[in-house]
Amino acid sequence: MSYLILSSHAKTGSRNSGDDLINKSLIDMLKKLKGEEITYDVFSYRDNQLADLTDMHQYKAVLAPALRPSVERQDQTIFPLKRPLLLDKARNHNIPVFAIGAGWGSYPGIFKQAKHQTLDQKDKAQLLYHFGQPGTAAKGWISCRDLTTEILLKNNGIQCKGTTGDCALFDVNKIGRKAKLPKVIKSIAVSLPHNQQHWEATYQLALELKNTYSCPIYLTVHGYYGEFSNIVNSNWNHNHFMIMDLSGGARNLSFYETIDVHIGFRLHAHIWFLRNRKPSLLIAEDGRGMGHLLTLNGLGYSAASKTTRQKAKEQITFTKEEMVKEKQNTPPISKAVQMFKKEQESEYPVTVGSLAKIDQLWKEKMRPLLEQLP
Repeated sequence: MSYLILSSHAKTGSRNSGDDLINKSLIDMLKKLKGEEITYDVFSYRDNQLADLTDMHQYKAVLAPALRPSVERQDQTIFPLKRPLLLDKARNHNIPVFAIGAGWGSYPGIFKQAKHQTLDQKDKAQLLYHFGQPGTAAKGWISCRDLTTEILLKNNGIQCKGTTGDCALFDVNKIGRKAKLPKVIKSIAVSLPHNQQHWEATYQLALELKNTYSCPIYLTVHGYYGEFSNIVNSNWNHNHFMIMDLSGGARNLSFYETIDVHIGFRLHAHIWFLRNRKPSLLIAEDGRGMGHLLTLNGLGYSAASKTTRQKAKEQITFTKEEMVKEKQNTPPISKAVQMFKKEQESEYPVTVGSLAKIDQLWKEKMRPLLEQLP
């Protein structure tokens, strides 16, 4: 039995460790459920060419973790560019495609938007071919990373298996285990965001956390480390923190094993801590993070950059109780510190709830669907 796994992680470019974590998590889950003897090839959209796939008949299925549905846009370009060609190749060889944890990322990524957003027509046609309309038979199936993506697909007439969560949420050896909830914070990781407009705010967050908790603070980078280091090293006072380059692959995220808490912008830093049963607060800079928070009732809030808000023409903040409009030009950093401090003093009720939700998603959604794979 062999699978072809589609990956957005590459040896060149951003070298985003979060993308690699998605793939490695899927492989670990497959070995747990299907047996260690399974075989697979990984196709990187950046590193590999379609010509590299000389024998498609060897594959039982094409697996697409984190497939991104494309919404209507002015340039009418579907990214990644190779995906339509590759899925067409699977179709020509009568090989089913299974999209596991598909995620839509447009900001702000809220329910109202998901209900009214239109998919790119070419992408919609391909999704319909592989996954069908509600109530119809299809070659494969698609599940979603978050509830907003599920709503988006269903309101565009795409048959969907519902929300399984991001593949990276699940460490098969730690699901259901006791949470690691520190009473005393001895170290904090602050993940740097994609968006350069938030870098200075991240620096201020690190300073405020250092002042509040008087413990080692680490600024972590998941991808494009060179861009960060070239800009921030000359501007920031490094006496208060250390910058850790975790880009290159999921193995580098093991640095977090020694850290008590994450408070930052990177979705897969947040996910790494939750999968390892540790507390994390996510400042969501895009719709991916927002969808995750809504799905897990997670600890965090939305804080897009000025440019992102101008494009979206609205800004929201998510808390457990409500969503309200925000007017800040920079992320409300003090809010992150206050929110986490309250979570800690209350003995982590939001974190415990999110971990229970992850366990539920595994038991009721992700595991049953993976067991259905050929």
